[in-house]
Amino acid sequence: MTSFGYDILGFGISGGVVVLSSETAINSQSNRREVTTSDFIVNDGTLIIPEDFWVWSDTHSTAGLIIDTPNATIKNHGKIIGKGGNGSNSGGSRNGGNAISITATGVTIINFSGAFIAGGGGAGGDSTNGGAGGGAGGGVGAAFGIASGGAGGTLNASGANGQTSSDPGASGGGAGGGGCASSNNGIAGGGGGGRILPGSGGAGTTESGYGTGGTGGSANNVGGSGSGIATGGGGGWGAAGGTGGTQASKSPGAGGKGIESNGNSFTLTNNGTIYGSQS
Repeated sequence: MTSFGYDILGFGISGGVVVLSSETAINSQSNRREVTTSDFIVNDGTLIIPEDFWVWSDTHSTAGLIIDTPNATIKNHGKIIGKGGNGSNSGGSRNGGNAISITATGVTIINFSGAFIAGGGGAGGDSTNGGAGGGAGGGVGAAFGIASGGAGGTLNASGANGQTSSDPGASGGGAGGGGCASSNNGIAGGGGGGRILPGSGGAGTTESGYGTGGTGGSANNVGGSGSGIATGGGGGWGAAGGTGGTQASKSPGAGGKGIESNGNSFTLTNNGTIYGSQS
């Protein structure tokens, strides 16, 4: 049978071409979450990710795309992304997740012009007061006091601002979320990381006498460091979060890889954009 003009061969037959079709649209974006290639193609098969299509992860330990099919060819015209690191008290890993994980041999990846492969950003580093920013890829900002951190953004959307009380919460970012400064009596959370490519970072907040929270990292830039006793901003795509200030209590999260080979050799043709290391 055919789909989008491409032949699709049944399982058990070597080769074949499959174009990913969308699950339920999210924020009007065509998408499929946590794709494993063996669910779609067999040995020597080709998997095509269409233009403006998102292959994404909402789990730090699971890549957006797992290539477990020997001799597979991946043709990416869309966006393959990992999960952003969460603030320290928001649950889940502070490190960003990988965009692609290769667990088979003989893999070929072609990243076309205008396409993205992007590891999740790491969460910002903590300090004494305020909530750190979440990493690019939907990382949740850290809470402070009874205030919650900003939620991570949905596909093609910025993260939410941290909750506010007497002090302003940090801004959510299209990439990394902003870090926060707060007085001892203030209540404010870090900004959430977004899922916009390339995306800009959210602004940190300033509290007189306590410092300024780091700005979230834009694109693939490291999150800004907090000054005084403020917290770090979340990392941009594939980048680490910023460090906390002079009374840092937790290190920033590391950025996720664009491509994790797990020791398998692979062939890459890149005419698009890759954020995060490839190893």
